[in-house]
Amino acid sequence: MPSKQKRTRLEKLQNSWTKATAEERFGFLAWLRQPDAASDAPGLSLGTPPIASGRYLLPSAIARIRAVMDARCLAPADVMAEIGFEPDDPSLARALDGNASLRLAVVAALELWLVANNASTTA
Repeated sequence: MPSKQKRTRLEKLQNSWTKATAEERFGFLAWLRQPDAASDAPGLSLGTPPIASGRYLLPSAIARIRAVMDARCLAPADVMAEIGFEPDDPSLARALDGNASLRLAVVAALELWLVANNASTTA
């Protein structure tokens, strides 16, 4: 009988992320931002500029999000799905168009999404 291949730590983290609630994801992201959380990972830097003031996206963040969306031909629903929320949630589209507020969990997930997609706008 063939043995089951062991998952990597990255695969385990990705699996846990997909199963986590929005609140658990937000808590994890908050933990990652603590100075001692990244101390064991040389080269890991989450020192990116803030994308929101409270629950409202900053104009610079809106421009960055739109640039990634344009480069990748994404709609707000696609972005919401990529960051782990329901694609039919209109909150991101409203925030991009009418300066509406977002849940803090969405803001936190968008921050990571922008970091992960930085190459899309700089390439």
